[in-house]
Amino acid sequence: MIAAEASEQRIVVKLLGDKSLTPGGLDALRRESEVMGIPLVETLAQHDIISDADIAASYAEQNGLRFLDLSRRTPSRGWVLTLTENVARRKECIIFGEVAGQLVVAVVDPFDVSVQIAIAERFQRPVQYVVSPRYQILEAIDHIYGEARAEGAMLQPSTPIATSVSATTGADINIIEQFDSIVDEAVDRRASDIHIEPETDRLRIRFRIDGRMMEVRAFPLDTAAAMISRVKVLSRLDITERRKPQDGRFSHRSFDQQIDVRVAVIPTSRGEHVTLRLLAQDRSHLTLEHLGMGNEIRQAFERLIHRSHGIILLTGPTGSGKSTTLYAALESINTIDKHIITTEDPVEYDIGGVNQVAVDAEFGVSFAVSLRSILRHDPDVIMVGEIRDEETAHLALEASLTGHLVFSTLHTNSAVGAVTRLLDMDCESYLVASALIGVMAQRLVRKICVHCKKPYEPNPTERDIMGIPRDRQGVTLYRGMGCTRCLRTGYYDRVGVYEYVPFETGISHLVMEKATTEELEKFAIDHGAITLRDDALCKVREGITTLEEALRVTRQEA
Repeated sequence: MIAAEASEQRIVVKLLGDKSLTPGGLDALRRESEVMGIPLVETLAQHDIISDADIAASYAEQNGLRFLDLSRRTPSRGWVLTLTENVARRKECIIFGEVAGQLVVAVVDPFDVSVQIAIAERFQRPVQYVVSPRYQILEAIDHIYGEARAEGAMLQPSTPIATSVSATTGADINIIEQFDSIVDEAVDRRASDIHIEPETDRLRIRFRIDGRMMEVRAFPLDTAAAMISRVKVLSRLDITERRKPQDGRFSHRSFDQQIDVRVAVIPTSRGEHVTLRLLAQDRSHLTLEHLGMGNEIRQAFERLIHRSHGIILLTGPTGSGKSTTLYAALESINTIDKHIITTEDPVEYDIGGVNQVAVDAEFGVSFAVSLRSILRHDPDVIMVGEIRDEETAHLALEASLTGHLVFSTLHTNSAVGAVTRLLDMDCESYLVASALIGVMAQRLVRKICVHCKKPYEPNPTERDIMGIPRDRQGVTLYRGMGCTRCLRTGYYDRVGVYEYVPFETGISHLVMEKATTEELEKFAIDHGAITLRDDALCKVREGITTLEEALRVTRQEA
């Protein structure tokens, strides 16, 4: 760390000396790096004051290491492939080759001790470290490993490390190593899902990252059976059954993280399709503070979840973060004096102190069956994973009127749309009006990558959408320019946007009268409700997301 600070100071002194940076500008950039939580040199790079190559050259000079320009020297493909792709990506390093009996390893950060540990664990031989620009190392990783996957040529872990090494053939692909590498890469890239999909000419691997699907690997088609069998073995599924869907789960250790993996296998016309849902066991992010609610909505929601009875509904499409909000709410009220029971399909996260019941259709355990049994256990709080049918809806509403606080979800587009959905399920309007105490709709928007975030002045159309006068000066919005950290998308991670409607006297009276969704929405907005579009545009003004992303996610609701 001391060496890193010394190199950083050396860079700053040089920039000040050649007038590329002023003392005032340096202070502003230091404050920005502190706010963003990233090193000063990365902030300098974002502002195009210094390049990745300049950083690498300075690091090399400061530490007496060799600077290696990978655009002039080509790494040995055979040696590169001796290190698994997930390690190369995670540690931002490649095995360049061998010189005089020493392994030459190109690294981005020569101060990262974990890189040296990873190399030492894989190779028992002398190592010479050199420094290369980050973009060059990542481009080499993309090119060499991608080319090897396309050819089905990946090294097996049992291959001896000698003075020379050659990649194996497609028929010799080590499925266990490759599957572990796929999961590790998905964790590194913050993927929520992995899709293993047989195509007519290859086995395609896709990740869902920040809500968007992208292809990351492809294997020869003849590896499909072995890859899917590996998933089934880990999930304790029937490897001989290929005609009907199967569900399972397993645990995976990815470096310092323990990951729960939910597995779904379904037969298709081209073979079995596997979807893996990745759930981190670290629940530190499952708090209301981390969800991205504005202060006004969060304070109102916190008051709501501490009520003694009534039903609270979360609405939105699949993948909009409803379950995460439910878990955060339960964590917030999970105290020793409350008896909390949930019924879920399936149980995604284990919450200490909460009794969680898994729905199992194969054995006749539905939400309704579970809920009936739960009511006999004297709970204070009940969470029903989803209201799917009339019976569950009636039971949940009645439970909320008999002294229980009930949480659940519905698939509707807006908060007040939950009322229409319940009425469509033949729930009496007086029952809905009496039981419902609040509804929150939500979506997820992608956050601007802090590593390549840049300000810009909005054009007239953007000003009109944001409600900003065209003649107002000094207005700034932000966008991501695309970098290696965000996979060139300009976005990194997601945050929720919310629409909250408290069901108080006025709106409850409209529910009793079976008002239309449009009438309920007008009443809610007239009385100060914050819509999904309002909250999304607020996050645009705060520089959290882009206007394009806000419009994409809330277009239908607007």
